[in-house]
Amino acid sequence: MADRKPRRHGDPGRPSRPERDSGDRGRGIARGVRIVLEDDDLLVVDKPCGMLSAYVGGPRGEGYEGDDLFSLVKKYVRSRARSRARIPVYVVHRLDREVSGLMIFAKSERALHWLKEDLRSRRLSRLYFAVVEGEIPTIGPGSSGTVQSYLRENSKGIVESSSTPPPATAARGNDGPDEAKLAVTHWRCVNAGRGHSLLQIRLETGRKNQIRVHMKELGHSIAGDRRYGAITDPIGRVCLHAGELGFVHAFAGRPMKLKSPIPREFFKLVGAGRDEAMAIEQGGIDGTVEPASAAPTTGPRGKTPPVSDAGWDHVAGWYDKLIEEGRSDHFEKVIIPGTLRLLEPAKGQRILDIACGQGAFCRTLARLGVQATGVDAAPKLIEAARRAALELRPAPVFEVGDARQIGESAQHAGGYDSATCLMALMNIEPLAPLFAGIAKKLKHGGRFVSVILHPAFRSPGQTSWVWENGESSSRRSADGHGEKPGERQGGNASGRFGRPGRDGRGQRGETARTPSDDRQFRRVDGYLSPGHREIVMNPGAVSGGADRVVTLTHHRPLQSYVRLLREAGFLIDALEEWPSARESEPGPRAAEENRTRREIPMFLAIRAVRDSAPR
Repeated sequence: MADRKPRRHGDPGRPSRPERDSGDRGRGIARGVRIVLEDDDLLVVDKPCGMLSAYVGGPRGEGYEGDDLFSLVKKYVRSRARSRARIPVYVVHRLDREVSGLMIFAKSERALHWLKEDLRSRRLSRLYFAVVEGEIPTIGPGSSGTVQSYLRENSKGIVESSSTPPPATAARGNDGPDEAKLAVTHWRCVNAGRGHSLLQIRLETGRKNQIRVHMKELGHSIAGDRRYGAITDPIGRVCLHAGELGFVHAFAGRPMKLKSPIPREFFKLVGAGRDEAMAIEQGGIDGTVEPASAAPTTGPRGKTPPVSDAGWDHVAGWYDKLIEEGRSDHFEKVIIPGTLRLLEPAKGQRILDIACGQGAFCRTLARLGVQATGVDAAPKLIEAARRAALELRPAPVFEVGDARQIGESAQHAGGYDSATCLMALMNIEPLAPLFAGIAKKLKHGGRFVSVILHPAFRSPGQTSWVWENGESSSRRSADGHGEKPGERQGGNASGRFGRPGRDGRGQRGETARTPSDDRQFRRVDGYLSPGHREIVMNPGAVSGGADRVVTLTHHRPLQSYVRLLREAGFLIDALEEWPSARESEPGPRAAEENRTRREIPMFLAIRAVRDSAPR
């Protein structure tokens, strides 16, 4: 047998050596710092309260190494190196000085890349425990919820929150450091007493001081957190602890679930006994902090914020006219037939349509003998839906409601055969409460069909049509090309189903003739980074002097939809990509425009089956 070459630290393709397990976890790198896991790529430690995660800049100079955790970790790793080579150590994420719990450090560049991407894509699960001021119910309404807002750090280092998004944030990941960024926090009360409550908190985004700001907005500041509104400090610290981490080890190929014990003082503050404490600690990332049962809240004492979907009330008249006058050909020719094919509705079934608009799809279902229920946050659209369905039997039922609260009501829980959400997911944030709520409403095995603008090819503001001339390779932007009006202004009007205007390709007035070897392609400037953008729905009318009709659309990569559906207990069993149904007017570019329109999809349809309880 040939001798094996020794493996060098960081060799590409080399699996990590097995991590040191519980037998080695009692060993620390400094007083109060415990190693939870270590292998060739990772080091996970338990940070004590009061220790700085990493020193950044300042008068001590760039090369300073002191008693911050990052410096201690670097000294530890390098002291154990088998050679004189300096093993790199990287900070993956930080905890506030006042917060205790689990932190990950990368010991190789490949691990840093993988962990940073997992953080950005929200594949790394983080569960926190906090003691907050005031007693919150532990069961029923008000025992859990979601807080979302836009966070920005001011010049004094205080993070401020607003329910209003910035005017226009490109979904490209290049928003400036001073931009307000979307932050979403899910919480659940697991115990309460003695004037305090113990919460489990799951982060969907990871902004600076996010949990502390959101708990203040909830009206229950974290005990000891005077920086963000606390009036008590019962144990001389901010009562926030990073208790669990969940991720898949990219080089070992197995899921990792790491825990740090919840401080005993947290249980004492709420009067929890030993059995209660054990039950809480035996919970975890799987199934905890379900975000569906309460409405997203923000503002003092849990005031409900403006909802993207509810913002459609101010465009209800314009949208209703668009649909009823038959100018929504994408809806009629593509979305309705495609959704029916995936849905396979049968007479007598009960089907729930989320963000139903003026009820066009519900009326289609009613004509097939389906008992349809439509829910929308815009009262004017619901009024229009009811008027349009008066003569139908069985008559659809239309209700005003926030899509994110669909799971709050126990009415018809588990009673629907199927559910749909057509061209509206882009206008709803966060999606986790919506998906979990739909899962509650569906029977086991029930289908959920959603249709969105294709996030890879039709994302507003970061995709466009471009022409390439075969002789000169010059690039020229095309007018529209199968899009709703507005793409040239930086966005493709991505509202609910059927909100397109004219196609824009081969428009009258285009006189320039091009060589037969001209080719058209789709330019994509960004995809993986989530973001949001204001969309002008009527750019043509605005150019004629009309008022702007503006809505907000959220971009998410496809993996976000898959992850959120899986976490809600859905199994995706069908995915279809649908091109535009339009044709260009005759002209020198018409054939090429029609070819690329058929090749590059405009819509993405996902069918998911309720398979299990939320994860």
